[in-house]
Amino acid sequence: MKGTNTVLKDKSIRKINGLGKASRILLTIAFVVITVSIVMCIVLGIYFLTLPDDAVSVNADLGGRITVSSEVPENMIKVEEDDIDIGKGKNHLVYNVTETRAEDGSRIYDISLGLDKAAGMGFKFLCMGLMFLAAVSMTFIAVIVIFGKRLAKALEKCSSPFEENVIKKMKAFGISMIPWAGFKLIIGTIGGITTAIFVLVVLLFIAVFNYGAKLQKESDETL
Repeated sequence: MKGTNTVLKDKSIRKINGLGKASRILLTIAFVVITVSIVMCIVLGIYFLTLPDDAVSVNADLGGRITVSSEVPENMIKVEEDDIDIGKGKNHLVYNVTETRAEDGSRIYDISLGLDKAAGMGFKFLCMGLMFLAAVSMTFIAVIVIFGKRLAKALEKCSSPFEENVIKKMKAFGISMIPWAGFKLIIGTIGGITTAIFVLVVLLFIAVFNYGAKLQKESDETL
């Protein structure tokens, strides 16, 4: 019976070792891809920074009309007339609202929004910022992948998933995810809360696993 348990245990460990090896290979490939992506984002960010201010210009002319029936009280729906011109020369934004009355008493609001040759200075800084933001985000992910590789390597060579080295690498992997979750929350992306919850679940799983390892160690020492 004892021999059968040993064989089953060895088979389970071999599966864990195999999964650890496969994970290590996949994480190595992921690390190379992420590293290349980080370098590309930095290069593109520098490229956008070196562009002249007028490298990109935007012209837009948008218009719309709102018609409100005379049966609708004026204090319920009313669009204030405005004539706003922001900027100088040909680089300006125009916003205009004109109110007219139809023969049946309906109120007609003609709205126009014009963007006349917006300089590319804002565009290039926006693109540069997005590239560097992406590089920072992927750097956090690269750190997680590094610690994930260490955990996978420990599982690949372990004789038990409750070994001290495996638990140590698992804790480090969990901690490496905290800065990434914090970064996602700071930049205010929609997935920030989801990421934080995911990281908390992983940390909870690691804490439970760590407790299980302590119980296993106490049991082995008792025997």
